[in-house]
Formats: sequence, C-alpha cells, structure tokens
Amino acid sequence: MNRDSETMKERSIFDILNESFAAFGKGFREYVLISLMVFAPANLITFLGPRTSLQQYVSDGSIPGSAVIFYIAVAIVTLVSTTAVWSASSVATGQQMVTGNINIKDCFQRVSWRIYSLFFLSFVLTICLALGLIGIALIIPAVASLFFLLMASFALPVALYERKKYTSALIRSFQLVKVNWIRILGAMSLIVLIMLGITVLISTPTLFMASPVAGGVSMLALVIQYFLSLVANTVAVVISAVAVTLIYFDTRVRIEGFDEGQLSSEIGYQT
Repeated sequence: MNRDSETMKERSIFDILNESFAAFGKGFREYVLISLMVFAPANLITFLGPRTSLQQYVSDGSIPGSAVIFYIAVAIVTLVSTTAVWSASSVATGQQMVTGNINIKDCFQRVSWRIYSLFFLSFVLTICLALGLIGIALIIPAVASLFFLLMASFALPVALYERKKYTSALIRSFQLVKVNWIRILGAMSLIVLIMLGITVLISTPTLFMASPVAGGVSMLALVIQYFLSLVANTVAVVISAVAVTLIYFDTRVRIEGFDEGQLSSEIGYQT
C-alpha cells in the first residue's frame, strides 16, 4: 500500500489475497476492536436461547414456538451485526490505504451515513445466497440467485465509498462487475472458500459440545462457543471485507483509472 504514489496499480487475484492478510495484520488491533465492539454484545444472544440444540429439535421432528422466535431473532441480530462489522472494516481498508492508519470512530460514522441502504443491501444479498443454496436442486432459480449475488457483490463498497443509495448501488455494482465478471467470479469464489475453511477450522470444536444423551448444551459449552464464534466472526468477516474492498478498488483501477487521490476524496481525507 504505497501512499507516496498517486496511481494505484492493477493487482492479480493472489496479490489482492496476500494484501488482504497483510492489511489485516497491519491494522490487527483496530480491526479486532471494530469486530468486538459489535460481535461481543451481539453474540451474547447465545446465552438467551434454549438449552436444547437445534439438531435435537430437528431429530425430534418439531420445534417449539419459543425456539422459532429465538432463531429468527438470532438471524436478525447476525445480519445486523455482520453488516456493521463488514462495512466498518471496508471503510477501515480505504483509510489504511490513504493514511496508513485506521480511525474506528470515522469508520462507524461513515457506516451510519448509509445505514439503511447497507442493511437493505445486506438483506437482499443474504436472501439471494439462501435461495441459491436452498434451491440448488432447482437449477434455474439457484443459478439466477447466485448470478445476482455475483453482480451485486460490490453494492456495499459502492454505498460506502460512492455514497449511493441501495438502488443506485446495485446498478453501479452491476456496471462494474459485468466488465470483467469471470475474473471477479474467480476472486469471490476463492475468498468464499478461504473464509469457509477458516470458519470451519475455528468452529469445529463446537460440533462436539452437545450432549449425546440429553441433547442439551452446558453453560461451559456455551461460553466456549461464544469465544470461538467471536474469533471465527472476526477473522472471516473482517478479511472478507478487506478482500472484497480491494477487489472493488482494483476493478475501478482497471476500468476508470481510479487513484489514491479519488480514494482520499471519497473517504474525506487529504493525502
């Protein structure tokens, strides 16, 4: 990340991945603080849920109404907290490229400027992902959902950096992605695989914490799950935000000659 040069160079997919981990390491403290400020309180909802595991409910063939409400609440809290951390981490990436530092307050302030658009876009992307995975047996709906997900993959960075509302952000994302969609598809697929691998690796111990006899989850298991989920969420969400943001920058460099002067202007800093 050379701040002395006005021109941002084009990067290969592997250069972007390497730079993503380097950026995470350089701003490790700030990225972790961004994550913990949101995920630490949000993940406390784990302790409010039923002590019976979801797997046990599924095997029993019925889920109580209170459990359904709980899992809906978890889904909403997860969506909101993930969107907030991802968006703030994306802004932090731009700050780090321009100034070499991360101002956490400024990150969340920028997120607050487009809070409704960001949550709406995140909800739309989540629905598309769910439809793509659930409807995998129905080829056409699954392909359509995943295609929309790819074309809208820059919507959040567009809303954050170019200050566009949700509809304009989606249109702008489609315009950017369609120019080189094969390259972006490869990059996004690689990011998803890496993040899934990291999440599974960190979260694996939680698979063995439900009691095979009573089907319940002990308080100790919940505490361990809580801390493991914090680590998994921090690594997966932050690094994916950094990587996607860098791909977004790189795409604009290739198409528009995007440079650090423009980036500095968009985030409100002067180099």
